[in-house]
Amino acid sequence: MGSCVRSSNRVDSDDDVLSNDSSLILFNNRIDKLEDEDTVNTATYKKQFTWRDRERNQDVLADDYFVDDPKYNEDIFRQRLRMSKWLFLKIVEDLEKHYEWFQEGYGGRMKKGFTPLQKVTSTVKKLAAGNLSDEYDVYLQLRS
Repeated sequence: MGSCVRSSNRVDSDDDVLSNDSSLILFNNRIDKLEDEDTVNTATYKKQFTWRDRERNQDVLADDYFVDDPKYNEDIFRQRLRMSKWLFLKIVEDLEKHYEWFQEGYGGRMKKGFTPLQKVTSTVKKLAAGNLSDEYDVYLQLRS
């Protein structure tokens, strides 16, 4: 049998040390295999692109609520967003002025981003209704 080494109330034999070494080797081999698989999967993975016509959706939003003769009147606006249109527009203006995220910009592909009106509408609808973001994807199409 192998020699024994005593450390802090535990006796480890040479057989235990060899067993631990083989466990580490097995563990390292498994990690290497998973990393190789991950590299292969990453190389072949392509993000699915969904076309979202941001400009058209901005026009729809404006036609529904913010033009001179909107599709929905002030009462419906107040019911859906839980505030007056004047207050909402004031919030949009203040957020755009003080927070860069609410300002319109361009994405990594130099594609025009969402307007402040779209971003705040989405945010307020989520807060007012307490529903999941996906529920507004059909109307506002804000998912990236």
